[in-house]
Amino acid sequence: MSIYGHFNGQYNGNKIEFPKESFLIAGISHYQDNLININFDSKLILILEPENKYDSLAVQILFNHKCIGYVPKDIFLKNMCIENINNNLKIINIKKESETKNYGIRVILDKYYTEDLKKIGLY
Repeated sequence: MSIYGHFNGQYNGNKIEFPKESFLIAGISHYQDNLININFDSKLILILEPENKYDSLAVQILFNHKCIGYVPKDIFLKNMCIENINNNLKIINIKKESETKNYGIRVILDKYYTEDLKKIGLY
């Protein structure tokens, strides 16, 4: 479980199974200033960052042309995003910690965003 309370099982006291294609944006705590006005309708894009000194396969996530984090290092998620680099991300869950005022954001590629996700109220 992350510090934001996201987990593929328990969230705010309600059991929600998130799709395996969804993920929490990694490193988002370093980019909190770039999250102003982010919401469920925000357009998030993926950008390859081969010059990243920590990960040559890094995939950056941008909101309003500013970095807000990265695709996690999980090989399934990273490969899925690299293969669909021109596909935007859809926000399916936002949690803001009241104490730290930090955001935790769960996203999914547009191509995996289904009406079923809307029905269970994740957005």
